[in-house]
Amino acid sequence: MSYSSTPTKTRNKNLVKLLPPQGMSRAKDILPFLPFGRTTLHEWSQDGRFPASIKLSPTMVAWRNSDVLEWIENHSNPADNTQENTND
Repeated sequence: MSYSSTPTKTRNKNLVKLLPPQGMSRAKDILPFLPFGRTTLHEWSQDGRFPASIKLSPTMVAWRNSDVLEWIENHSNPADNTQENTND
């Protein structure tokens, strides 16, 4: 099966497996796993809707991979459960 024909939900779960639980990643590295863009990432990081970034230098921030993975898991489960319940 080609990548483009894989359902979005399955693709996202497979992509998350590629983000190691240890270490930190820059925005460009975590954006493919998120359902929003760079501006929302920074806004949500500042107001608490997404894990806070860590300033590495005056011009560079990164996120803890473990925090990002936890956020993804917590925000993907309700949608999965809703879909399962509607199929019953």
